Amino acid sequence: MTVICTSRTRRGSRTSRTSFEGLYTDRFEPMVQLACGLVDHRAVAEEIVQDAFRQLWQRWDTVTQPAGYLRTTVVNGCHNELRRRRVRRDSWHKLVVVPDSADSEYLADALAEVNERRRQALVLRFYGDRSIDEIAEAMHIPTGTAKSLIHRGLADLRLAIA
Repeated sequence: MTVICTSRTRRGSRTSRTSFEGLYTDRFEPMVQLACGLVDHRAVAEEIVQDAFRQLWQRWDTVTQPAGYLRTTVVNGCHNELRRRRVRRDSWHKLVVVPDSADSEYLADALAEVNERRRQALVLRFYGDRSIDEIAEAMHIPTGTAKSLIHRGLADLRLAIA
């Protein structure tokens, strides 16, 4: 999908089109990978990232840190998607059969066994290469909680793999 931009100017001498397209080119795939790690479906991850870029474009003139805004918007979009899934799952749990993936050898299946918040922290830390402070900010939690989620998430992942 192509992002269409107008030629309105942003603060400074750069044009919005040039800097926004550069950010899009540089950050699209890493943001899709981050979202895919959180929601487990590439198509849904791409939609979330596209929506995040749309929101960024709408606020482009006022955002001072576009990459940070984009990352936070992607993580929040993933949270919203997971919340919608949980509501659907709770509503239709009797009709849906969840396959047991405990015997699977794949890391994705092992990650699926980890608690949602712990999995998010693990994906942000090891796949998104974020610091503890960045994880805490993205998840809107204290730094100590982020450390605890990562520690316990790793323990859960070790159990799931074993």
